[in-house]
Amino acid sequence: MSVIHPDTDNLHFTFDNFLRNEFRYYMDPNRPICRYFAAGHCPKGKACPDKHVIPNYANKIVCKHWLRGLCKKGDACEFLHEYNLRKMPECLFYSKNGFCTQSPDCLYLHIDPMSKIAPCPNYEKGFCKLGPKCTKRHIRKVMCPKYLTGFCPDGPKCGMGHPKFFAINDAMRIARDPQPSKPQFQQQPQQQPQSQPQSQPQQQSEPQQQQAQE
Repeated sequence: MSVIHPDTDNLHFTFDNFLRNEFRYYMDPNRPICRYFAAGHCPKGKACPDKHVIPNYANKIVCKHWLRGLCKKGDACEFLHEYNLRKMPECLFYSKNGFCTQSPDCLYLHIDPMSKIAPCPNYEKGFCKLGPKCTKRHIRKVMCPKYLTGFCPDGPKCGMGHPKFFAINDAMRIARDPQPSKPQFQQQPQQQPQSQPQSQPQQQSEPQQQQAQE
């Protein structure tokens, strides 16, 4: 059974001009890139015969003006013109105040402000001496039962907590004694030479005194 491939190059439709002007179909894919559009603006707009390439990095968020029906750039807009919940822009009111007056009907993303704070490396190791005063995020994790028994095969890739108890002991010792104690040398009092008792004249016995008188 043979497959028939009809020749469609010579076929023309009434909506060809619309597709060419609005969506730039039926144009040579090897045509040069428009330098004016790459610089920021092309005066010819959709009538330009060159290629208008939109950067991929900017085509990730839905256009907030398009959501309201107020975007004037049309297909030349650098943002998405489609309703995609995963690519909606962030709600500025929720990011500043922590709540939204239009919730749950708000069209924008509600991102938790705490998720933007970097995690605390000391807390991930097991202990942070700053406690609630720490400016970084303390992510609580359930301790890994395998690690507590002695070994976890997942290692650093484990999603549970691997506390290091020696870090806790060192931090507590530093907090208790911020400066190492210096040995205190006590000066021993100088011993004064003991005074020798003065020799008292020996009293002569009575027989000796009588002999001396004779």
